[in-house]
Amino acid sequence: MSRKYPEPKRENGRVVCPVCGRDYSFQSGYRRHFKNKHKDVVSPLEKKKSPYNKDRQKARKFLRDVYGISEKQLEKVLIAKKQVKIESLKINIEGSYKFGAIADTHLCSNHEMLTELNQYYDICVERGITDVYHAGDLLAGQGIFRGEEYEIHTFGADNQIDYVVENYPKREGITTHFIVGNHDYIYFKKMGIDVGNIISSRREDMNYLGQFQADVMWNGIKLIRLLHPDGGNPYALSYRAQKIVEQIPSGEKPRVLLMGHLHTEYKFSQRNINVVGCGCFEGQSGYLLRKGINPEIGGYIIEMKFLDDEKRSVFSFRPEFIRLHY
Repeated sequence: MSRKYPEPKRENGRVVCPVCGRDYSFQSGYRRHFKNKHKDVVSPLEKKKSPYNKDRQKARKFLRDVYGISEKQLEKVLIAKKQVKIESLKINIEGSYKFGAIADTHLCSNHEMLTELNQYYDICVERGITDVYHAGDLLAGQGIFRGEEYEIHTFGADNQIDYVVENYPKREGITTHFIVGNHDYIYFKKMGIDVGNIISSRREDMNYLGQFQADVMWNGIKLIRLLHPDGGNPYALSYRAQKIVEQIPSGEKPRVLLMGHLHTEYKFSQRNINVVGCGCFEGQSGYLLRKGINPEIGGYIIEMKFLDDEKRSVFSFRPEFIRLHY
């Protein structure tokens, strides 16, 4: 019986209203009768509203009457004010630039590939790399999809941040410049915790560039854009990236677009933008298996050479995918 209606009397198999004595064959009939005829009668079992609920109702009414917004809209405004806005990274290079490009390490996942990630950084040291760009999803997060709690080994924002700080590869002379992806962002979305800021403050070799997208500038030129898009894998590997490139205004085009999120590796050139899908360092989880995604384990080492003209045109672009799992 619902708390809204007092318990009826029962006589000869009939349900009898305790207020007026009218009887019914079924409780549903009694409930309709009580709702229509005895609106002013309050059940002693009805849950009393707490002062907190009354205060919250007053606050909602104030927001609605004075500002014309709902509680949910206010939450969105407050979250938006906390959004991290970091200036583009500025670098100084000569006639060529060699760097690393990775994405989707998903530390704290049961399927993380830390051994392969360390191998990649060792190769970067051998090749003389000083900058590695990470296109998002540094950690696994929690609650991204149903059942994810069975596919991670470390729980909670603080614990996952500690794990990344302690276990992410650290090599002398190499700086990892990174953005956060949807798995990292879940803690900001739910609790306002920007894991990128915290990790960067605790690791001098890790430089946080912002949420989902960031640009690397060279002499006023957008040299590299890191991007962590949304959505699942398209029917063709490069289709999502092609549609994104089509939408970039001419005056905003980077020379290189590094893409994360899709756990695949690819490379192509369109509209004078060199596009690279950065692969990943997470093995095939149950979620990826159900989605039909075969992750490409590894990262890129990219070398660019420039003409000595006003636009610093790229005349050589050589991406090499370092495949670390077969």
